Amino acid sequence: MMTNESDGLVVKIRTSKNYLAISVGVYLLSLFSVWHYFYNIWLSLGVSFVLSIWLANFLPKNVLLTQPDSITKIALNKKQITIEKNNQSTEQYPWFYPAYQSRFLVIIEAEKESVVVFKDAIDSQSLSQLNRYLNANT
Repeated sequence: MMTNESDGLVVKIRTSKNYLAISVGVYLLSLFSVWHYFYNIWLSLGVSFVLSIWLANFLPKNVLLTQPDSITKIALNKKQITIEKNNQSTEQYPWFYPAYQSRFLVIIEAEKESVVVFKDAIDSQSLSQLNRYLNANT
């Protein structure tokens, strides 16, 4: 959801189905490679186990946004960016800039935080509004 305020923009971020599909696809391709190219069963089992642990840690934090430190809302104005996380904590940064922009993805850098916004993680047509806002105000 994206709302305009008098001096800025508020964007609520939700789970991206495209990012979830890409992440699971990469995991499955990695498993296929492990089992197809490794000729030692123990090595294949070990690497598969490590990949499964990686997936179990990666998905909740980075894709499903269920971890307490997952970013769920950003508020932009000309002077600062405010980032809200799942644990209801908010952080304000005095400067931000778009590190990458495309029709499908926006990456916003704010000091030590990187906010990745996929097109399907916000309302339709909102990514183009976010791109226009960033181009006009940064």
